[in-house]
Amino acid sequence: MKYIQQLSRQLALDYCCTPADILDQGNHFTEYRSLEGRRRFEDQDNCALKITAVNRKKEIIELCREKYETCPGAWFMDVANFRELDHILKPYGCQLKTAHPFFLPETESVAKETGFEIRTYDRGEILQFAGDNRFDEAFCFDEKSPDMLGVAAISDGKIIGMAGASADSPLFWQIGINVEKEAECRHIASTLVTILKEEIEKAYEVPGFETLFWDDVVDRNLDKLDLIVEPVEEGQIIEIDTVEELERINKSR
Repeated sequence: MKYIQQLSRQLALDYCCTPADILDQGNHFTEYRSLEGRRRFEDQDNCALKITAVNRKKEIIELCREKYETCPGAWFMDVANFRELDHILKPYGCQLKTAHPFFLPETESVAKETGFEIRTYDRGEILQFAGDNRFDEAFCFDEKSPDMLGVAAISDGKIIGMAGASADSPLFWQIGINVEKEAECRHIASTLVTILKEEIEKAYEVPGFETLFWDDVVDRNLDKLDLIVEPVEEGQIIEIDTVEELERINKSR
């Protein structure tokens, strides 16, 4: 699999083990530590259980080791196992919160559909959709996992689908997708996810891109930029829209 080496490195950070542990066929039980580079999706550092790693409570670690050391991983997320896990956790005042399946993209991209306009959005442009519930799966607007790229399908001037990529960690970004009800069954989701996957792969070909944000670019090049510094009120936005405004600023220098 194309991404298996990167995936093993990421999961090792998420579950406090080694990449070799991820790649072998055994079940591993580890005490949780907040490692730098771990995925920050719905970050919960006080959780009592992570599969396949257990957090903080050594008693739970040993109970899970005894119960699941030889359990086939492919069937671990069966509902019956979830009920059993809840029973194990109950005496410690804990219960299962959620289970998220995540998928890696295929090496070969699916065919892209046509018939609608495609538009991409960078990190700054995504902010215009803050609070728009149409795109609650595409974007999370969380500073711990910033939204980095967006791709929209547009028909007759209306956005009918949106895919977004959030930087949960330096190694892997998470893709979410929203499609309008009336636009379902038109292969919009697969098309947008494919395009976004390709854009992410292009971005990662640039060394350091995974941890480089526009704010960093500005900060590192302040001595090279021609800046005008003026006091502004909290929440105030200043935008230069015309040549006249630019000339006025130039005259005030």
